[in-house]
Amino acid sequence: MKDRDQAAGWVVAAVCIAAIGAFGAEGNARWPWLAFNWVASAPFLLLLVPDVQAWARRRVAAAPSLEIHVPMAFALFGMAAALVVGSHNWLNFLLWPLTVGLGTLALVRGKPGEPTAGRLLLSGLALWVLGGLWEGALQIRVPGGTHLGLAYLVALDLALFFYTVARPVRTFDVGLGLGGRDWGLALGGVVTLAAVAIPLGFALAFLRYEPRWLGLGYAVVRLFGLILFVGLPEEMLFRGVLQESFTRFWGRGGGLLAGALVFGLSHLPKGAPPLNWKYALLATLAGLVYGWVYQRTGKLAAAAVTHGVVDWIWSTFLVS
Repeated sequence: MKDRDQAAGWVVAAVCIAAIGAFGAEGNARWPWLAFNWVASAPFLLLLVPDVQAWARRRVAAAPSLEIHVPMAFALFGMAAALVVGSHNWLNFLLWPLTVGLGTLALVRGKPGEPTAGRLLLSGLALWVLGGLWEGALQIRVPGGTHLGLAYLVALDLALFFYTVARPVRTFDVGLGLGGRDWGLALGGVVTLAAVAIPLGFALAFLRYEPRWLGLGYAVVRLFGLILFVGLPEEMLFRGVLQESFTRFWGRGGGLLAGALVFGLSHLPKGAPPLNWKYALLATLAGLVYGWVYQRTGKLAAAAVTHGVVDWIWSTFLVS
């Protein structure tokens, strides 16, 4: 399994870093501002490789102050980028040190070793707030057509640094080398969710069929991008941090349900009307399935496959 994770991690990192550098300039951002995002994408992709995680853990073990210095360097990086592009959003500017500082303190101020459920939850929520910051000039296009902001990428960097390097969480498995059973459970989750959520979405007049097929090549690249840059980051937060924290409080069943509810509620403000209960309901069902896949496989990448394929089906054939 580790060899599979190693090989898959290196291939994905190399391909994506090259692709983002070559094709990232689509949207409002342009070089040289794209360089900030390109640099920020590299730690996220490289820290998916077990050998890189192990190397980073050795560096932190040799110099424990890196547990604080590395996150603070990321915060200063984000603040400097905002100043360079002439951002006038001072709230966003101040949230960089506040969120990174809170997340760092929540994680490293406790006893050495794996964080408690409360500290894991607090650090994850701080990164969630950071990832929501948006500056129009600080974005980049990733494979699949999705545009990601600098704060989002830095939040991913810090999540992997926190939970695989500084304070490794044993259940935070981001290895990309899925086995046959993992694929079977992930795709089985897609079929199960589609069988329930699609008819329910039509019955609620929330979904309608409107295909947007742009060719096989685009479909494959978009599916890959949705799994890696949407599915995996959201599963890192909602399953790897939130569901895991709730599980330590209330057990596997309680953790699964609480994580799914939070995932559903996070979709409540999206779309119209202002509070979209139909979207929240379907997202809660999806969260139950993603959480189940995560529990059965122990791999966040398996849940990300389910998540990414569901998003791909939705964005390719359905509209709400």
